[in-house]
Amino acid sequence: MKHSWEKMKLSKVLSQYREEIWVDDTKEYLQITNSKYDGIGLRGKKLGAEIGRKRQFVVNLDKYPNTITFTRQTIQVDEAIGLCPSEVNGCIVTENMPLFAVVNAEPKFIEYYFRTRLFLDQLHKTAALGTSQQSIHEDIFLNYEIPLPLLPEQQRIVSKIETVKQRIGQIKKLRAEQEKEIANFLYSYFKDVIDEFGLSDLGEGIEHRAEFILIDNETNYKLCRVQTKALGVVLREKKQGYDIKTKEQQICKTGEFLVAEMDARFGGYGIVPDELDGAIVSSHYFLYSFIEEKLNRKYLEYFSRTNWFFEQVVAKGSTNYAAIRPKQVLNYKIPLPSIEEQNRIVSVIEKLNSVKTNHSETEKELTQLMPALLDKAFKGEL
Repeated sequence: MKHSWEKMKLSKVLSQYREEIWVDDTKEYLQITNSKYDGIGLRGKKLGAEIGRKRQFVVNLDKYPNTITFTRQTIQVDEAIGLCPSEVNGCIVTENMPLFAVVNAEPKFIEYYFRTRLFLDQLHKTAALGTSQQSIHEDIFLNYEIPLPLLPEQQRIVSKIETVKQRIGQIKKLRAEQEKEIANFLYSYFKDVIDEFGLSDLGEGIEHRAEFILIDNETNYKLCRVQTKALGVVLREKKQGYDIKTKEQQICKTGEFLVAEMDARFGGYGIVPDELDGAIVSSHYFLYSFIEEKLNRKYLEYFSRTNWFFEQVVAKGSTNYAAIRPKQVLNYKIPLPSIEEQNRIVSVIEKLNSVKTNHSETEKELTQLMPALLDKAFKGEL
């Protein structure tokens, strides 16, 4: 029962901190990356001379072990926000990634709240500030409301959610082992193909298609996204037109190659499946149609899962908005034997895939359960 829950501002459970640092061109600095589906992680090191903004802020997990962060300019698009893991302690971020310490609350409870419809509805109904680049600033964010039970109840809810999450983790581990075996096979197999047929521009087999429609407020739409690590295109959610803030969107077609502007460097691309024909994506995605006589879409799908392809996807731009551009994709290299040979290669790989277990389906079912579980939890019904 929800008899002991209190609705309050996020400012009651989050306290912003700012530990300023000025970048030294001669030193190396650790930076972070932020994704809704993969969380916050270590991006890598960069020499100070290569960092444009010299005024930065330090993630201090020694003093503030439960630190929350997001990116001002992209949170309404990518919904990426969460707790900083231990490996990003000491990393630097710009002022566009504000840092908050969790106070007077269970940290995981707060993080899970950011995945609920209760929070996301507030986020997407906010009029972002700015002209050339809209942002959600801290004063707006800290005014969002959160339903908060007593600490023991927060911990009980987190425990239940974690149990389901652990099960998903176990399934993901088994699936990862299978994927690793397949990846090793693909690398070896395509090495032989490259040795025999050489490399060509991907643009010989696909064409960029940029067509936008105006969203109808009375129509219900499917929104899709690409999973990282080249795991494919999936349904993100369904929304009524009037709930979609950006009114110009792109319509996906079955079999097209969909590439995420920012997540491509993490394997954020894939083929649009039949069930997502007609789904919409924003301008932060790129769509490519196939030249059928030149390129088998399954052939590209399998090749795009290899390091031969991964290593070509290099993002350009500022630290907090590094992205790939449509023309880059067309210049990626791929072996292009005849369509008949591509069909034969796909047939060989399909036979390998047929021996995989049902771990993928189990993971999918459990993952789809999580949003409903979270919404139920924050309504006091768990």
